Amino acid sequence: MTDFIGSIFWLIVTLGVLVTFHELGHFWVARKFKVKVLRFCVGFGKPIWSRYDRHGTEIAVAPIPLGGYVKMLDERDCDVSQEERSLTFNSKTYGQKMLIMVAGPAFNFILAIALYWLMFVVGKDEIKPTLGEPTRLMQQAGFQAKDQLLSIDGQAIRTWSDVSLSLITAGIDRRDINVTVANAGGSQLDRTLPLSQVPDSVAEEELINHIGLQSYRVPVPAKMAELDADLPAAKAGLQAGDVITEINGQPVADWYAVVNAISDISTGPITIAYQRDGESFITTVPALVADPDNPERKVLGIRPAQPSQAERDYYTQLFFKLSYGPLESIPQAFMQMGKITSKSLEMMWKLITGKASIKNLSGPITIAQVANDSAARGFSWYLSFLALVSLSLGIINLVPIPMLDGGQMLFLTIEKFKGSPLSQQFEMKAQLIGMFLLITLMSLAFYNDILRSVA
Repeated sequence: MTDFIGSIFWLIVTLGVLVTFHELGHFWVARKFKVKVLRFCVGFGKPIWSRYDRHGTEIAVAPIPLGGYVKMLDERDCDVSQEERSLTFNSKTYGQKMLIMVAGPAFNFILAIALYWLMFVVGKDEIKPTLGEPTRLMQQAGFQAKDQLLSIDGQAIRTWSDVSLSLITAGIDRRDINVTVANAGGSQLDRTLPLSQVPDSVAEEELINHIGLQSYRVPVPAKMAELDADLPAAKAGLQAGDVITEINGQPVADWYAVVNAISDISTGPITIAYQRDGESFITTVPALVADPDNPERKVLGIRPAQPSQAERDYYTQLFFKLSYGPLESIPQAFMQMGKITSKSLEMMWKLITGKASIKNLSGPITIAQVANDSAARGFSWYLSFLALVSLSLGIINLVPIPMLDGGQMLFLTIEKFKGSPLSQQFEMKAQLIGMFLLITLMSLAFYNDILRSVA
């Protein structure tokens, strides 16, 4: 319940900030060109709050936080008095109208740069992209545990987010990539990851797993420490020093696998195979019981032996703060925005051409969940998320679909070459087509969100 409320709260905050800034772009430039703005509204639906400024513009907030709008005086919408005709949107030059339209997305890009700048100044806690035990393609290509990824196809890699962006886009193309790593001894090596060997049947969401990418984590063997005598494991005969080899017939290689296997169990007896002093045994635990310290959690009553101090020290030194000074953060913010924009446009093109699955489309539910998770991870993580969504909002609004800013810019360009305004009938039909496309995309996004939530 707490996650649900948090997700709703951060969705409203996220969309509220981004939509307000987007519409502020249209509003500010319209005012600069002396266009009368009738209403500046954040949200859709009947306003739940409004007030008028000294210019007569209604500033309003509506209950559906999925967008907003700036309503400008326009002779195509209503009768305009002779003295106010110079204040209409339609009376302005082609260049002025284009700048008013492009100002919304432009303000989103400006906001994204500012957010990335602030993120770098504040500093973002990260972990070096260091490999755990590689499997599948990465193992075949010679990658080893504790390899630190330095670059992919010549692009510097600083974080796991950089790794995901590069691998997924290249994986969709089934394109082999060159990866530079620093191995455990500190030597730099170039390795080729043969993504061309990934079968076409592997979906995008399965790419990382199929590639065999594993982030480094402290090795914890499936060996038990002292057990609580009052809990099921000890009562079934398990002892400290026993090494678990199977749970309900499922082999477990380490303690992480033990935790995953137990988390999948809801009811019924649990069969555990283990080794003690070189001999193999099998025992059965009747069921999980409530944790004495947390009644909402079900436990078996086992705990792992501590990993070595050397491994814990190695893991600790992988953490770092990605930060720069105020001046250094300016070019870093532009580079980050350029990289994310490039990858976003590349993914959009893959969606349009059918190379990428429409399952990649995400809607408000996913945005709400990720916003909540980012906020929980810290201020800088939320800044990064907010910048990403602001950038995405700016890019999407430039797409030439009626109902979006890009569609309005397309109409203005057609009018410029045509030499006369488009007919209201044509605009209405185009707007209906645009609305149908947007509703279809939103429906797909909602559908994907729901599938992810119940998966």
